Amino acid sequence: MSWDNDILLFAAAHRSEALDTFFRGVTWLGSLYLLVPLALLSAALLGYFQKRWEASLLIAGLGGATLLVHLIKLISARPRPAVGERLVPLPWDSSFPSAHTTQIAAFTLCALVIILRIWPHWWIVAAVATIALIVLVGASRIYLQVHYPSDVLAGIVLAGVWIALAQRIF
Repeated sequence: MSWDNDILLFAAAHRSEALDTFFRGVTWLGSLYLLVPLALLSAALLGYFQKRWEASLLIAGLGGATLLVHLIKLISARPRPAVGERLVPLPWDSSFPSAHTTQIAAFTLCALVIILRIWPHWWIVAAVATIALIVLVGASRIYLQVHYPSDVLAGIVLAGVWIALAQRIF
């Protein structure tokens, strides 16, 4: 898609040392190295406070989205972008959809649902944080030239659909 390449070229043309450093850090917010321990700790705390449905949603939400995104990556086998210079090592798997974006979207959408159930008066703060984290991680994947914008959008949609289904299942 030409719009995919146009956005990648735009990102590459607007690089700076400050943005390079910023997006290299932000991209880790969608990593399982951060999200798995955070989800397990959060689920343990939720379980401790007798919030078993919420704990189950968080684990199933992140776990299911991660499994789905990697299954789709195996099936799609879309090559990574080769438009601009990459700023991080290239992941081994295929490009479509973005796993980092799917994972942060799944985790934060679960957190949003949980916050709406437990502390509904915090919904605005939780919604803004959810949107900000998803947008930042998605933008980082594009800026770093490891995903096409359509990979990022697909990751967001995948997470949203999965979390909507997971709410009904658990």
